[in-house]
Amino acid sequence: IDFAKEKGVTITHVFDTHLHADHISGGRVIAEKTKATYWLPPKDAEEVVFDYQPLEEGNDIIIGNIKIRIQPIYSPGHTIGSTSFIVDDQYLLSGDILFIDSIGRPDLAGMAGDWVGDLRKTLYSRYNALSKDLIVLPAHFMIIDELNDDGSVGKKLSTLFAENHGLNIVDEAEFRHLVTGNLPPQPNAYQEIRETNMGKINPDEEKQREMEIGPNRCAIR
Repeated sequence: IDFAKEKGVTITHVFDTHLHADHISGGRVIAEKTKATYWLPPKDAEEVVFDYQPLEEGNDIIIGNIKIRIQPIYSPGHTIGSTSFIVDDQYLLSGDILFIDSIGRPDLAGMAGDWVGDLRKTLYSRYNALSKDLIVLPAHFMIIDELNDDGSVGKKLSTLFAENHGLNIVDEAEFRHLVTGNLPPQPNAYQEIRETNMGKINPDEEKQREMEIGPNRCAIR
């Protein structure tokens, strides 16, 4: 909110790529404070207890007088509702599905065996059909080597298909083994975090900080 004020812009829309299990989303609070529209993938929102707008592929969102186009791309695998955004046909905001040197894990709702097929289809079919000139902007990075010289985190989709090991496993059984056999530990309090993001529980700030202690664990490499 302070950043928006500093830039002299008004927050009118808030987007979440999926229902997070590794950190407490500030999206709903920002939307409430600014009276913005809060967008959430409906397949992840079946248990939420607050109002939201369904973020669905085919329902493009145009923002502001200069017409910023947000194109949702359904990309399940990290969660069943995971949705990426193509912004102005230039940038791919990949959420927690694809990172610079790793791919997303499919098990934060305990569904690794069921969702690994969705993860592969998203990465190897849906993403492979997109323009390779898109600049991928992931939600996280794992190691400092993934940063660009200017400190940004992003690379062309073509570069990731050439260099990211998770995008280059031809054998589906090998891919399935990589994903389900190398899962890092679940994040701390991941179920409580999911319920907080659903609006089912409302821990105070001290409890929220306690729940989020520990490293981000969205990725497999």
